Amino acid sequence: MKVKHFLSSVDHDRIHQAIKTAEQGTSSDIVLFISHRRVEDPLSAANDEFKKLHLETATDRNSLLIFLAPKSQKFAVVGGTALHDKVGQAWWDELIALLTRHFKENRYTEGLLASLEKAGHVLKTHFPAEAPDRTGQRDIVEE
Repeated sequence: MKVKHFLSSVDHDRIHQAIKTAEQGTSSDIVLFISHRRVEDPLSAANDEFKKLHLETATDRNSLLIFLAPKSQKFAVVGGTALHDKVGQAWWDELIALLTRHFKENRYTEGLLASLEKAGHVLKTHFPAEAPDRTGQRDIVEE
């Protein structure tokens, strides 16, 4: 899929609002990263971006990155070690299945909204906010 087509089919405003809502009441950061390049290994690319964005150095190690590579029709979801320790592999598998199901139906916005809602719930449960809310610092990044 052409990146331009993907970007025009995604409702950025709704996704931005969903990220803000998911981050409210939690100390976690959520970033949606959209790559404009072809990616062979989305998990490796997602981990690289996670590091570049300094999400792995967050004090609570509870950040979440959704990495999309529309040109390659691939995606990955990665998170900090504390997040992974709390939710376990089954939760990640469910999140990936949720996105996959929607993406196969070309329902990109709906898939992202559903996954952000799911992520927000678990983040609020395991990582409630103790400091002022940091939402909106950088929620959608394009390269």
